[in-house]
Amino acid sequence: MNAVQASVTVPVDPATAFRIFTDEIDRWYVRGRHSWVDPARAVAIRFEDGYLRELWSDGGHVDTGRIMTWEPPHRLVWADLINEGGRMEIEVAFSPVEGGTEVLLEHRGLDTLPPDVAGRIRRGYSWNIALGWFARQWETQDSQ
Repeated sequence: MNAVQASVTVPVDPATAFRIFTDEIDRWYVRGRHSWVDPARAVAIRFEDGYLRELWSDGGHVDTGRIMTWEPPHRLVWADLINEGGRMEIEVAFSPVEGGTEVLLEHRGLDTLPPDVAGRIRRGYSWNIALGWFARQWETQDSQ
């Protein structure tokens, strides 16, 4: 299996879901030692200047993804820049469904990763967690 999918449904229209996923990624993306390239310096994550970028406390940054497709409010695709040994892409599609938007993420090119890392991703470990972070912001809004 060279690709894996994860999905979540959120209670907003696709345009809002796309905007919050992209423009507000730093608000919902959880900071932690496993979610950053350089946890000691990381202070923010942002889609900017055609990249998915981790910003650092010293003013530097690392580009973790290069935007290949940007089609609001329907989908975005970025090429993973961290895995230098191969080519990976992450596609996120936003589709209207009853009660909101299905956000479907597909991570392609897993065969380019070390087997243990690819195995964790295939089991849904990382992307199910990240989409859970994205979806939890509406739980917080509902309880306020």
